[in-house]
Amino acid sequence: MEDKQVMNRQTSSKELHLVSCGWEKCAPSQSYGPGVRRYYTIHFVLKGQGYFYINNRKFSLKADQCFFIPPGVSTFYKAEPADPWTYIWICFNGEQADALSRHCNLTIEEPVQQLTSVLPYQETILEMMTRTRLTPSNESYIQSSLYRVIAMLEEEFHASYTTTESNDNFYITQAVDYIQKSPLQDITVTDVADYLHISRSHLYGLFKKHLGTTPQAFLTSAKIIAARDFLTVTDLSISNIAVSCGYQNPFAFSRAFKKETGMTPKEYREKYHHAEDLLNC
Repeated sequence: MEDKQVMNRQTSSKELHLVSCGWEKCAPSQSYGPGVRRYYTIHFVLKGQGYFYINNRKFSLKADQCFFIPPGVSTFYKAEPADPWTYIWICFNGEQADALSRHCNLTIEEPVQQLTSVLPYQETILEMMTRTRLTPSNESYIQSSLYRVIAMLEEEFHASYTTTESNDNFYITQAVDYIQKSPLQDITVTDVADYLHISRSHLYGLFKKHLGTTPQAFLTSAKIIAARDFLTVTDLSISNIAVSCGYQNPFAFSRAFKKETGMTPKEYREKYHHAEDLLNC
């Protein structure tokens, strides 16, 4: 019988992606480290006992507990000699990994947590490990299972957004909805800020933090997306499309369009005008 099994599979999501997962039945006093990882790791203790060392602190662990290893931190862990542990683990990374770990009550300050049961986590991770073939369906399954592990931890620890996160999510959602539903020829960044009753600088900070862009750049992209639709499915003149998308000057419209798409409006229309008809041939 195997004492260890590992699946190395990095999924492609930038927000949250799997690095690897596995399980191991450790020998007495078997240890790892001291070592530093470049990703986040959660170990779930299935049975037995062991010790975890992080930031000059020692934790004794047993079944139905988990311990958390953040990136860039030196850690050491060791199986108990008389009753060595068996654990299952999952390694992940991504833009949202830190925030999601905090939602799970897993931080460098509180790296160990008591669970109601490790069985749901064990079942989910073991099922992930059967998806060894590199296929689109397996990638989607692994990605959804990774989120499921996070969701189970969030649910176990009654995760909630901080006041700041809640407010930020509300403002971003409302801003995007307002831009998408407003007549683009009339809307400005100031209009969006006024609609939300916040300053332009606050709106700018929210967009940079959560969307990685500026309100003006997002608004410009929305206008160009609308212009692409007009150019593709209508016979409106380019000057009329420019006005409909908030550009009184057709030359300014052409510059913005080419910067966003790499083509002038005329070139884009020639290439894609009524392109949907090709699907019906």
